[in-house]
Amino acid sequence: MSIDVAWVASQFPGLAPLSLMAAGGQKWVFRADHARYGACVLKLFKPGAADRVDRELEAVIRLQLPNVPRIYESGTIPSPIGPLAWLSEQYIEGTPLAEILAVRPLSQAETFSLAGGLLAIAVAAEDARVVHRDIKPANIVIGPEGAPWLLDFGIARLLDMESKTNTDAQYGPHSPGYGAPEQFRNRKAEVDCRSDLFAIGVVIYESVTGSNPFLDDARDRLEILKRVESMQLPALDLAWDPGHEFSDFVATLTQKRPYRRPRNCREAFDWLDALILRGRGAQ
Repeated sequence: MSIDVAWVASQFPGLAPLSLMAAGGQKWVFRADHARYGACVLKLFKPGAADRVDRELEAVIRLQLPNVPRIYESGTIPSPIGPLAWLSEQYIEGTPLAEILAVRPLSQAETFSLAGGLLAIAVAAEDARVVHRDIKPANIVIGPEGAPWLLDFGIARLLDMESKTNTDAQYGPHSPGYGAPEQFRNRKAEVDCRSDLFAIGVVIYESVTGSNPFLDDARDRLEILKRVESMQLPALDLAWDPGHEFSDFVATLTQKRPYRRPRNCREAFDWLDALILRGRGAQ
């Protein structure tokens, strides 16, 4: 399904110039400028995906964090293919983590900044009863000052609201290679902040090694899911982690069962903070 950019521009005269950034299974994403908001992003959701807008709006409104893009406006427009839900949000200057990792792994300082930033967001999300469910390098932008921004709450789970995922569905919403086993297996009662901790652990692992073993050379989606469910990530061997304490931390985040991970995001954040302090003391 394609979209006519000129037609979209005619529907949003306050956003100009409008350029297509990405087109996915559920939405089109455009870059634009607004007289009041400045640089922004327009997300136009395909028919049947309006619930993603509701989830994203509610999740971001609850969080109101400095490293989560602000949502400016939202609504619905008629189109030849049916009503299209839309929202406009803050455009984040920076580099997608996925682009950085395509060139090089992160340094120790960059890794600590990434991990600390993601866990700080996860702590706030846990307090707000929000599970992002789609933490991956493509949804993380490293800002000019080195701090991570977490994007795209379109499949967020709001734990105090009724789930919109069919209980009988074979798979729950996830990104293969990052979603936790309980998440893609649609074990909804087990999905909570610890599912995001799993994804954060995988992102950290990929960031320091440049590799995601769940994805590398996998034949198809099914093989990826089998690996996530049965294969523990190889132990990290980092020159700046001679005692393997950081390696143990990442290994715990990426345990298959939620109860084997940290009990909550605050516990994970405090564990990382202690590792960082010890690392500074050893320098």
